[in-house]
Amino acid sequence: MKRLMYIFLIICSISLIGGCGKTNDNNKDNEVKEDINEEENKDVEEEKEPVKAFGGELKLLMRNPSTLNPLVNNDRTVDQALKLVFDSLFILDEKEKPMPNLVDSYELSSTGTSITIKLKKNILFHDKEELHSDDVVYSIETLKNAPDDAVYKSNVANYKRISIIDEYSFKIYFDQPFAFSLYTMTFPIIPKHHYSDSLDMNMNPIGTGAYSFTDFTAMKELNLTANNDWFKHKLYVENIKIIITRDKDYDKDAFDQKIVDLITPIKFDWQKYADKEGVNLTEYTTYYYTFLGFNFNNKVLNDKNIRKSIAYAINRQAIIKNEFLNHAKINEYPYHPLSWLNETNNLIYNIDIDKSKELVNASGYSDSDEDNILDKNIDNIKRNLELRLLVNNENPVRVSIANKIKESLENIGFVINLDLVDNVTYNNKIMNKDFDILLAEWKLSQIPDLTFAFHSSAIEEGKNFINYSNVDMDRVLESIFNSVNENDLMDGIKEFKSLFVDDVPYLSLFFRTSAVISNDRVYGELTPSIYNNYNGIQNLFIFE
Repeated sequence: MKRLMYIFLIICSISLIGGCGKTNDNNKDNEVKEDINEEENKDVEEEKEPVKAFGGELKLLMRNPSTLNPLVNNDRTVDQALKLVFDSLFILDEKEKPMPNLVDSYELSSTGTSITIKLKKNILFHDKEELHSDDVVYSIETLKNAPDDAVYKSNVANYKRISIIDEYSFKIYFDQPFAFSLYTMTFPIIPKHHYSDSLDMNMNPIGTGAYSFTDFTAMKELNLTANNDWFKHKLYVENIKIIITRDKDYDKDAFDQKIVDLITPIKFDWQKYADKEGVNLTEYTTYYYTFLGFNFNNKVLNDKNIRKSIAYAINRQAIIKNEFLNHAKINEYPYHPLSWLNETNNLIYNIDIDKSKELVNASGYSDSDEDNILDKNIDNIKRNLELRLLVNNENPVRVSIANKIKESLENIGFVINLDLVDNVTYNNKIMNKDFDILLAEWKLSQIPDLTFAFHSSAIEEGKNFINYSNVDMDRVLESIFNSVNENDLMDGIKEFKSLFVDDVPYLSLFFRTSAVISNDRVYGELTPSIYNNYNGIQNLFIFE
C-alpha cells in the first residue's frame, strides 16, 4: 500500500508567630494589641488581587537556533518559540481535531484527492502586508525543499501540487486520498514577499502570529513584542524574552534561579515539583505512549490467549500510582486519550488474575514434567511458558515498571527473564527483532495514522518490528487511510479499536502526562500540548 509513514503540570503556608506580654498593665497591653492589629490591617490592605493588564515581560527559553525560519528549523524548542510568531492554516482543538485557523472555508473533493481552501481576509503579517494565496504556495514549496530533518517536512509528503484560484483561494492536490489531510496543514505560513528576497531573512522572522520579532542575539536571547493586530485575541503580556540555554539541565537551573518564568519539560519529575512553593503546574497529556509489544515470530506469543492472559495479569493502575503518582492516563488504544477519535475509551483489560490463569489453561499449558514450570507441546517441541522482556536499562523508571510486570506475570505461571541492555543495544535488538516482549514507548504524531506500526507492509522496512500480520488489520488500516468523509473514518476507527483489543498486538499501558511550570508572577492558564506548549498565550498576564 502506498502510504505515509508518520512516526511519530501551592500550597502557601503562613506562620504567625506571636508573643505574650505582661498583663499587669492594661493600657500597655491594649497598646500592644492595637499595634498588632494595625500591622495586620496594613498587611491586609497591601494584599492585592491580581488584575489583568497589558504590560510586563514573560521570560521563556529555547536552544540556540541555526535559523528562525520555522519551515527549515529542526529543533523542537525553537519550533515552540516560533509558534508565538507564526500561524497555520489549521490548528488542533481541545479534542485534537483540526479546526480552521487562517482558513475561512474549505471543501474536500468527493474522491479525497484535492481540497479547495479560502483564506480569511484582512489577516496581516507583522509588516502590515496582507496574507494571500501565494504566501501559502510559497510556504509549501519551501517545506518541500526543506532538509529532511525539518520539523514539518513530512506534513507535505502527500502534496502533489497546488494551484492558485485567486488571491484568497487555492487548491491542493494530493498524491492519494488521505483521511488525515487536515492534520497535515498545521505548519507555519510565511510571507513570500519577505523570505524570497534573501536567505538573510531566515534570521528575521515575520509571521501573522501573536508576537512579532524585535531582535535576536546569538547564544543569548530572542525578543518578541505583542502583535496588536493579531486577528484572534487580545494579549496581556507585552514582551517576551526567550533566553538561549544549552540543554534541559540548564533549563531547570534557569527556572530555579528565576532567570526564566516558565519551562516546559517533556519528562516531568512530579515528586520534585508537586509540593514546591511559588510554582504553578499546568498538567497535560502528552503523545508519549508506553506499551508492551509482542513478537509474533515467537510460537508462545502467537497464541492470542497468551497475549490476553498477559493483558489481564498486569495492574496498570498500580504502575501509574507507584511510578507517576497517578500522573499518566491509561488508554486501551494508541490514540491520544483526549482525542475525538477516542471518546468511547472503555477499558477492556482491567486486572483479573482468575481470567488470566483461565486463558493460560485454555491454551493447554500445564506442568507436564513436574519441574514447576508450565509447558506445552508446540510443533512436537516442548516449550516452556518462558519469555524474554527487552528493557532499556538506562531508563530507571522503565526498569522499575519491567520488574513489576515480571512479578505480575510470574504470579500467573510465566517465567520472565529481563533482558536489560544499554540504549544502543536496545535499539539494535528492536531492529533485529531480537526479543519476545518489548517494553517501549512511541512519541506518536499528531496525525493519527497507525499504518507504520500495524500494517504488514511495514514489517520489512517500516516500524512493524513485532512482525504483526493480519489481513483484517491491513484492510481496516487501508480503509481508514483512504476515508474521504467523517462517517467512513469513524466506522474505520471503530473497527480498528475492536480488532486491536481482540488481537492484542500491543498491550497499551499508558500515556505520560507532563506539565508547564511557571513561577508566581505569571497568572492565567495555558492550554498546552506537547506540540504547542504555549497554546493559550493570550490568557497569561504578569502581576507583581
